Amino acid sequence: MLSISGDNDASAIAEFINDPEDSRLKDRKFEQVPAVGATADGKHIFVAWYSGGAAPGPGNYVTLSVSQDSGNTWLNDQLVVYPSDQSYRLFDPAIWRDNTGKVHLFYGSAKNSLIWDGFGGVNSVEISWDGKKISNSKPVRISDGVMSNKPVYLTSKNVALFPVYIDKPLTGTKSEMAFPQNGVFIYSKDFSKSPNRLQLSPYASIQIDEELRIHDEPQVVEISDMGECLAMLRTTKGIYYTKSSDFGKTWSQLQPFTASGPTTSSRFYLGKLSSGNLLLVSNNSTTRNKMTAFLSKDGGKTWPHKLLLDARENVSYPDADQTSDGNIHVVFDRERTGARDILYCRFTENDFLNGNSSAVFKNRVNK
Repeated sequence: MLSISGDNDASAIAEFINDPEDSRLKDRKFEQVPAVGATADGKHIFVAWYSGGAAPGPGNYVTLSVSQDSGNTWLNDQLVVYPSDQSYRLFDPAIWRDNTGKVHLFYGSAKNSLIWDGFGGVNSVEISWDGKKISNSKPVRISDGVMSNKPVYLTSKNVALFPVYIDKPLTGTKSEMAFPQNGVFIYSKDFSKSPNRLQLSPYASIQIDEELRIHDEPQVVEISDMGECLAMLRTTKGIYYTKSSDFGKTWSQLQPFTASGPTTSSRFYLGKLSSGNLLLVSNNSTTRNKMTAFLSKDGGKTWPHKLLLDARENVSYPDADQTSDGNIHVVFDRERTGARDILYCRFTENDFLNGNSSAVFKNRVNK
């Protein structure tokens, strides 16, 4: 299991900018890896992604937009997490509303162009919108590795699971010396013991053959309150899956995921809706096109209902959240260095059941 070491003072490596007109935010060569999350009442939707610099590497920063009208309009750059030292990169955001209603922003940190350098890790702040600006708590570093996905709350246990991963190291670097094998690790937070602190404990790991590994980007969902969980991971051969019958403590051998059709080596979204049905958003293809939402009513065994969100090429890295009004909010990127789109879609479970892709509301988040 990973140790929690390295950049313990998350405040020392990040500056928080509330001025959308700050000159440091203007020259963007790329925009990518969006995340979405809403407040408990659904009145405010946050979308985060990262940009900055010529490419993924030193100088990357995370930027947040907010919508106050269910995604119809967006205010951009309302909070930017900017590296205090330009040798750092801040990247791969995730947004999560916990079981108490607090909204958390997570982001990765590492030096130079690495994804994990044996030193950086996952950082967290609480965020809220007061009608004029996004406020944030003091950042804390919660683990090594990268977490470009939402944690999952196990209702029956009052515990949240945090799946993180470690990328393969670069030869001759500190990351090579610190590299743990089989790079998916699950941490837990017990809300009954420390409800107000994001203090994590080692919980489990998922074994992956090294030849399948790329950016693991694991996601976990609870299937039942009897301990059944499903995890999906990105591999070099598309999406693979594994199951647990003991609340994610142990996992079955990884297998190719084929139940929704073809998949590609790219991040996807897996989660549970308020109805108990499962939502999967992924490329319904062996390449990064045909961004599609799928619905399962049987715990992920079959995915008969689907909505095509975007048939174009170079669409990738979806994330989703559902608000109390039943709306499902999805974001993904398109042509990261070309169009540089951060795209938003809104639909409901009834749209799935009616097979009505034309009912999906679509918008572009970034200007």
